Amino acid sequence: MIMLSRHLGKIISLLIIPILISCQQKSIAPFSSDVSLTTPSSPVILGEISDDPTEVFESFQPLADYLTQQLNGDEKITGKVKVAPNMKTMAKWLKSGKVELYFDSPYPAFLVSEASGAQVILSRWKGGVSSYKSVIITLPNQGIKQINNLRGKTIAFEENFSTSGYMLPYNYLKQKGLILREKTSDAQSISENETAYVFSGSDNNSLQWIVSGRVDAMAMGSVDFQKLPEETRHQFIIIGETRSVPRHMVVISPTLSKNKVIRLKKILLQMNKTDSGKKVLEQFEETTKFAEFPQNQTDLFQKIRPLINPNFE
Repeated sequence: MIMLSRHLGKIISLLIIPILISCQQKSIAPFSSDVSLTTPSSPVILGEISDDPTEVFESFQPLADYLTQQLNGDEKITGKVKVAPNMKTMAKWLKSGKVELYFDSPYPAFLVSEASGAQVILSRWKGGVSSYKSVIITLPNQGIKQINNLRGKTIAFEENFSTSGYMLPYNYLKQKGLILREKTSDAQSISENETAYVFSGSDNNSLQWIVSGRVDAMAMGSVDFQKLPEETRHQFIIIGETRSVPRHMVVISPTLSKNKVIRLKKILLQMNKTDSGKKVLEQFEETTKFAEFPQNQTDLFQKIRPLINPNFE
């Protein structure tokens, strides 16, 4: 009996040892060096609408990297930049979270936000300017001294999604009582009571069209007008000015958590207070800073919404 007990003891011990070893291996496995305990990095994804991706990446990538590194506390990880061909694509990317931050002037920012459910969180002082407006200009020898003289004439707008080159001046002229009609070809005629408008694609084209006589006037942003060489500016007269609107807006994806939105907002607001932040802002199309909107402004588009023609696409 004693011998049997000793054999049973050895057998039980041999059975228990593997079980103990197995339990020990399971208990220590999560702490092995092969298992990462750190939180995965979260790259910040910036978006822009452009037909020149190379130029976008040059100015946007430093900001994407800065925001990503500040957000994660790691200088080695990088952000992402995505370039959309149009506003419809940008709205889709913001809505899905494929783009987290988008920067644009009020009109396209409004359209994209409405289509995506995105939120405007800050203003951007692009080129050191907090707000801007549109000016209507013409040549002195055209005989156009005031807005009413544009009846029976043709004005050049920039593009149909431009704030200062279309939305602001279009609505300004409508409010002045002009009847506007798009002219799609030079052969198209208009009545003496109408004002025709055409899209030139750029301010440079509009300026050339005025000089060549193709159009009688043009609309452009006040900031861009002031940037023209002095001798060029003096060749034109300003016959009208629109109201001012924020220069640029920061639009953020609705998919981001409240915590991430707060952190990104804080990082953006503090950028102009550090040397490293200022350097990145300078690379980002000479941005001076990001700023809060007035606290009493419950609807960031309240000044813009009445200006939006319901037929705009």
